[in-house]
Amino acid sequence: MYEALDEQVADDLRDRVRIAALIILAVVHIGLVLPALLAHLSNYRFPSVQLAVFGLLSLVIIMDALLEVAGRARPRNWAAVWAVRVVLLSAIASSELLTAQFFGTLHWTHLEVGWFVVVLFLGRKLSTVAAVIACYQVITLLQLILAGLPSMTEGAGMATSVLIVSTFQIATAVMANQVRDYAVEAKRAMRDQERLRLEATFLAQMEAERRERYRELRTSILPLLSGLADGSLDVQDEGTRRRCAIEAARIRRLLVEREQVSDPLAHKLHACIDVAERSGVDTQLAIRGAPVSVPRRVLGALTEPVIEVLATAEGSARVTVVRGHGSVRVSVVAHSPKLHIPQPQERGLQVSTLHSGERLWLEVVYDLQSSSSETIPS
Repeated sequence: MYEALDEQVADDLRDRVRIAALIILAVVHIGLVLPALLAHLSNYRFPSVQLAVFGLLSLVIIMDALLEVAGRARPRNWAAVWAVRVVLLSAIASSELLTAQFFGTLHWTHLEVGWFVVVLFLGRKLSTVAAVIACYQVITLLQLILAGLPSMTEGAGMATSVLIVSTFQIATAVMANQVRDYAVEAKRAMRDQERLRLEATFLAQMEAERRERYRELRTSILPLLSGLADGSLDVQDEGTRRRCAIEAARIRRLLVEREQVSDPLAHKLHACIDVAERSGVDTQLAIRGAPVSVPRRVLGALTEPVIEVLATAEGSARVTVVRGHGSVRVSVVAHSPKLHIPQPQERGLQVSTLHSGERLWLEVVYDLQSSSSETIPS
């Protein structure tokens, strides 16, 4: 997910930089090259060739601009194919030049071929852009040699011009790649800050909830421990033993909340079952359905009635979890005395009980549609 978001940011920024590069190319092509070409058109042996090359290069700009405006991806090998065509068209336009004409405005393709390469290969590796521009310069050098070697002064002037123009074009490609990389890094930094903020909020909320549950436990455990310590409660009494079993299961449930698991509800139920089995109750657990998201506080409310039933169960018990169709259902069937299980205060929770002789059936149902707070898989 995050990788896809980073890629989207990079693509958006690359599109903006491409538009800027297209504008630069269009300004050079129409604002600089076209006036120079028209002003010296009569100096060419074949003016129609120059106009045809200019028209075809204009078509490349138009097609790339239309693809950008339409938001469509470039066809496969678009950059490579059109880069080769641009270089070949430039070579055709330069083929009729004399040696001296390579150093003036008659060599108009020299001003913009590199910009075509920058636009076509925008976002690619810098080595690719430099290699294509170098290839064009080599072809130009071969044409110059075939037309006749220039003087040292002319050669030095042309080399200086090539160096300046090519450096500016490559620097633009470098800047585009760096801006893209900086934007991606900035987005990743913002994502990391947001993740840390959410983790801190999450941990603070968990700690607050644990402290609240510890306070609730103290209100029930301290009187129990005090009664056992001063002898006012008889450890042989069935009611006292039942209270001890319930509080032990609550403590065990609270302790396992610190553990990171994929199915917290099943983990809590296993903790409750573990306490029941230590009391000699043979307990089975069946789970149907994948974990779903429920609020944290609901997990405790789902297991609270189960704790009370298992604490009073005798012989055997069966716990079933069914998740699906917009609800989570936890049911218990056990040999247990009649209990009064109050309806939970949490919204969306409902408890049903049914007694048949010594057997008790209890079901706790949670409606997932009622959830509106922070949730975790259950």
